[in-house]
Amino acid sequence: MDQTPPSPTPPESKVNASQADTHNSTSSTIRRLVIGANVLSQVVIFTVIVAMVNYVNFRHFKRWDFSRSQKYALAPLTKNLLANLKKPVKAVVFFPNFQVIAQDVTSLLREYEYASDKKLTVEVVDPYRNLLRAKELSEKYKFGSSDNIVILDVEGKSKFVNAADMAEMDNSGAMMGQPPTVRAFKGEEALTSALLEITEEKQSKVYFLTGHGEPSPMGEDLSALKTFIDRQNIKSDLLNLNNVDAVPADASAVALLGPKADLSERELKLLTDYWNDRNGRLFLAIGGNLKVPRLADWLATSGVALQQDVVVKNGTMLVLQGGQPTLRTGIVTNTVGFTPPNAKTVLKDAAGFDLQLAGLTQSLTINPQKANTEKIRSTILITTTADYWGETEYSLGSPAPATKDPEKDHLGPLSLALALEHGGIPDPRVKVETGRMVLVGNFSFLSNEGLRASEGGLDFAVNSLNWLINREQLAGIPPKPKQAVSLSLNEKQMGDLALAVIGIIPCIFALIGVAVWARRRS
Repeated sequence: MDQTPPSPTPPESKVNASQADTHNSTSSTIRRLVIGANVLSQVVIFTVIVAMVNYVNFRHFKRWDFSRSQKYALAPLTKNLLANLKKPVKAVVFFPNFQVIAQDVTSLLREYEYASDKKLTVEVVDPYRNLLRAKELSEKYKFGSSDNIVILDVEGKSKFVNAADMAEMDNSGAMMGQPPTVRAFKGEEALTSALLEITEEKQSKVYFLTGHGEPSPMGEDLSALKTFIDRQNIKSDLLNLNNVDAVPADASAVALLGPKADLSERELKLLTDYWNDRNGRLFLAIGGNLKVPRLADWLATSGVALQQDVVVKNGTMLVLQGGQPTLRTGIVTNTVGFTPPNAKTVLKDAAGFDLQLAGLTQSLTINPQKANTEKIRSTILITTTADYWGETEYSLGSPAPATKDPEKDHLGPLSLALALEHGGIPDPRVKVETGRMVLVGNFSFLSNEGLRASEGGLDFAVNSLNWLINREQLAGIPPKPKQAVSLSLNEKQMGDLALAVIGIIPCIFALIGVAVWARRRS
């Protein structure tokens, strides 16, 4: 049998095969290196992105309150105060017993901490878990073991805020053995007031003029206004210009609220010296239907006029007739004005809202020529709609509709409150001391009864006063009522909810799992 020997492989073929193997091996190595480098670069880029996001998040931390009641949203006053802290503040929460608001106070102070960029730090001390720390604080700040307080400390200067000042309690269920509940939480108001007091180097002081039949801010009629002014860390005192030779040097502002008699020439001379020579700050609230000719002439020298009228309109009002509330058509004297948006420089967040002024109101006007001569800059703080007019022949107590007389009366829209400023220059970048005045043609809106009719009057008064004493960054803080939120479901709704949670939702995820498994099998 013949056997044919295998033909030998040409040398050239062996070389080509060897080169191909080498080329494939090199290509495979390069591909692996490229894939490795690609994966490594992706890991590095991802790590850098995560690091950058965390760095930005740490350096620029932001929080938003999406709760229905805006429970943890801080007022502009508090935010501005915290943003402008010059010294570190330490807050210590010590609530051994008053647990009903302890969590709210702690959460609120955490918001203070975030808003201050850690200039304010919070320490919560539980006396039952950290007895040594509680004893140390008690010896340092001299308080009792049963006190429920927040301690604010600025470089050794301390201020206590009691739990009772941070909440309005409802004890109506005490007779039934029920514990007290929180009607309104006033923590921000109390804490910010204390923070103002402890951080301000000098306490502002407002003198209220007396001797003209004005109600005293120390009395019952103005107790709500007085309380709120105190919480702004503004000290109040009375001043009778007939007993002094000049407005006291420590006066941050002088207020005249609802005079029933005119000022004397001597009193007006002292006010002139204070207003012109010392760039004084004045808050004047003069009600309607009052005759104060000397004061009106004095105001006219600054280019502003009291129009000696009563702002009215014809419309329907709610009155009690035979003990029953009844709508009646007639003359309406409780004016509803609004604060225009350009009043924001004075009123801050109180601008742009309606404001009901209880009692009689008179309108105000500016004499542009006189104001320019005296270099007075004016801003309208409250104005009316066109259906109001200034009645110059108002008859007190007349229920009949009034008649608008264009020849005698002052036609709307009318100015009801003005802010005046003289001295300095209008450029806000240049800080020069100026004289400031807020003039309102109504007084009753500041009384307790007037504030019950419209709480906006309190914001107006406090924000105006803060503007007068160069605290433009501050605004009022209203209490936050506690709202009980409940979810009531009937039997059918409870059944539908149980079916969705126990049956439908698990089935959906099970179907998704089966679909993914089937796709992978195929």
